[in-house]
Amino acid sequence: MYNYFFWHYTDGTREYLEIWRNYLRFFWRFFSVKLLLKTLFWPWRRDVTRHGRGFDPQEFLQVAAFNLISRFMGALVKLVTVAFCFLTELLIFILGLIFFGVWLLLPVVVLAFLLLGVRSLFVSSFFSALICFVLSGLLFWLPGLFYSISQKKFPSELSLAEMMKGGWFNLVWVRVGVDPERGRTVNSDELPNLLKEKDITEDEFNHVVSWVARQYEEKERKKRFWREENLLAKRGIGQDWIYGYSVHLDEVSKELNFIRGKEYHLIGREKEAEAIERVLARSEENNVLIVGEPGVGKKTIIKKFAKLIYDGHALPALSYKRALELDMGALMAGSANVSEMEARLRMVLDEATMAGNIILVIDNFNNYVGSQTGVGKIDISGALMPYLASRHIQVIGITTYDGLHKKIEAVPGLLKYFEKVEIKELEDDKMLLVLEDVVSSMEQRTAIRVTYRALKEIISKSGQYFADIAMPERAVDLLDEAFIYAASKTADKIIESRHVDVIISQKTEIPVGEVAMAEREKLSRLEDILHQRVINQEEAVKSIASAMRRSRMGVAEKKRPIGSFLFMGPTGVGKTETAKALAEAYFGKEERMIRLDMSEYQNLYDINRLIGSSEEELGSLSTAVRETPFSLVLFDEIEKAHPNILNLFLQVLDEGWLTDFAGRKVSFRNTIIIATSNAGAELIREMVGQGLNLTAEKERLLDFLQSNNIFKPEFMNRFDRVTIFHPLSKEHLMKIAGLMLGGLNKRLAEQKIAVVITEPLLEKVVELGYDPQYGARPMRRVIQDKIEDLISRKILDGSLQKGQSIEIKPEEI
Repeated sequence: MYNYFFWHYTDGTREYLEIWRNYLRFFWRFFSVKLLLKTLFWPWRRDVTRHGRGFDPQEFLQVAAFNLISRFMGALVKLVTVAFCFLTELLIFILGLIFFGVWLLLPVVVLAFLLLGVRSLFVSSFFSALICFVLSGLLFWLPGLFYSISQKKFPSELSLAEMMKGGWFNLVWVRVGVDPERGRTVNSDELPNLLKEKDITEDEFNHVVSWVARQYEEKERKKRFWREENLLAKRGIGQDWIYGYSVHLDEVSKELNFIRGKEYHLIGREKEAEAIERVLARSEENNVLIVGEPGVGKKTIIKKFAKLIYDGHALPALSYKRALELDMGALMAGSANVSEMEARLRMVLDEATMAGNIILVIDNFNNYVGSQTGVGKIDISGALMPYLASRHIQVIGITTYDGLHKKIEAVPGLLKYFEKVEIKELEDDKMLLVLEDVVSSMEQRTAIRVTYRALKEIISKSGQYFADIAMPERAVDLLDEAFIYAASKTADKIIESRHVDVIISQKTEIPVGEVAMAEREKLSRLEDILHQRVINQEEAVKSIASAMRRSRMGVAEKKRPIGSFLFMGPTGVGKTETAKALAEAYFGKEERMIRLDMSEYQNLYDINRLIGSSEEELGSLSTAVRETPFSLVLFDEIEKAHPNILNLFLQVLDEGWLTDFAGRKVSFRNTIIIATSNAGAELIREMVGQGLNLTAEKERLLDFLQSNNIFKPEFMNRFDRVTIFHPLSKEHLMKIAGLMLGGLNKRLAEQKIAVVITEPLLEKVVELGYDPQYGARPMRRVIQDKIEDLISRKILDGSLQKGQSIEIKPEEI
């Protein structure tokens, strides 16, 4: 009781006076008194009439009368509003004064009723005592409620041990992946052992505590509606009366200052927001062009900035401004032709100029300036530029770097009206804060929680597997998909890293996350799996398998391709077949291989065929990798490509990306790159003929390639491994022939026919098909022309029926 009395006459009294003051300030600001008095005799909503040229007394009197009425009506409405505000303030002041007296006497009155109740209990009747106790309780209820609220500390005012006792701390345990039931039994001394057991670092735990505490404290502060920041956040009345009407503009635009149900927090974009605010606050040259890649959050920054204006937290020069996003589709939809559309545009721009407080936002600005072709594109630069010089209207254009360079810079004189503000991708630490900010609304929508490790996994894996989409969009989209997956495909109420990995695996069709036992066994046996299709070539198979294991186990460099190999050797020794086998083993199917015959890119201008030259002529390489980012890219006979094209591949091999014709990055970080070359084939045959070990003599071959200017050292050094493919012996050729005939049997299986593979048949195929110049490749033609043709003829004449096997004798082919 003593603590309450002490609080009541110290902190409690101070809080009462603060609340009283807050409401007096709130109504003064809510009714916009200062603004209305300052603009008391301004025309109502800037509604004025101007007379034409020359002097016509009748017209002059009509215009003067209308403008006088407009000013009189405006002044009358404003005076009534100000008068009502003064009455409200007087009422608040009187009521506050009365309740202040009551507040000071309240503890004495409550104590008096309590003592009277006790006395009545012993002297008078129980009913009288009950009345006294009830009255004292009723009188004490409101101050007691305020007392309990004021004694409740925010997390930022508590120690960790104190925070762990709060009910809200259960969410911390969920975020770090600990059962809340167990978490509640742990004290601060036992915490390090629990974190060690769950493999949670102290920094991770502290970050999660900060995250949950920050959001909890924000909610709790908003509940105290009487606080000044909560009261002053409410938009007042009368602020639009000093600006003009925008009826037609409102029909083709969307208000950005206040979007109900949306709360945008500005995270990691403070410098960009300050730059935008500084430009818009100028008296001249105050238009902004926001430039950034799709997905970096250009529009989100504008929405947050518009909300700052709405809440009164922007610079004074921007007070009462309205940010409206122009809907160009709606503007064009009501127009029969370009001339009519331009007339409608000028009408809404005139309206915005007359209003005097409009910031017009145009998304995809590059689609509406310069020479345009296509649906939904039009050139408005001619109609827009006269308004850009006006200080009564401001424009924010949103575009990409591609749109800036191709369209906007191509319009003479347009850029001089804009200040460019560039928006870059967020760093991972800022991205984590963004996800923590947006996750609350998703959790409320689905009643599913997400762990801290899942958010970290989203940031890491979205950057690794979806690098063609900018942050934060790629991470937010993946987070949204994780909630949808957990809600629709599982009964889980907590999203963990494994859920994120499942989604990525489904989208990419490659294994992600923890290595299952079956996959672990497959990785361990990868050499054997590849050898089922690749005969001999131990060095190549071993280096490929090693690179794949490093990549899958997360040991390899993530900012480069999964693996890059240069296969050297004569034609027909299995270089291309090895690439096909790897595509099937790693990506699940052979069709995941992108094959480019580099003999078609021997000229300098062929670079345009690889990376594109226009929207109509897209690049064969850039487009294929963008459409199939998880693939094996095979550059066949790479020595035949123009030297400048080989230089183009340096960045691909070293950094895992290239830039296409439009300046867009194309990621190769989820590809396996294999380049094959026949260069030095004669030298390889010569070394084999001399009985030399090709692996040991690799340096001799590399020196030959460099001295003959076939490949530069910096090009070959970019590959993870340069591998020499050995010429094939007769034994190897027999095995390859067996694989080819096995493939034929798979095709014949639908007709229930099989070829009996005998050693004499294999020897005959090798005899007919092996060519020292072309290796084993002609054997496929022998099987096609001789064996397949023979089988076809036997099926036609009826000598070979379904369900039968055929043994082909060498002399038959």
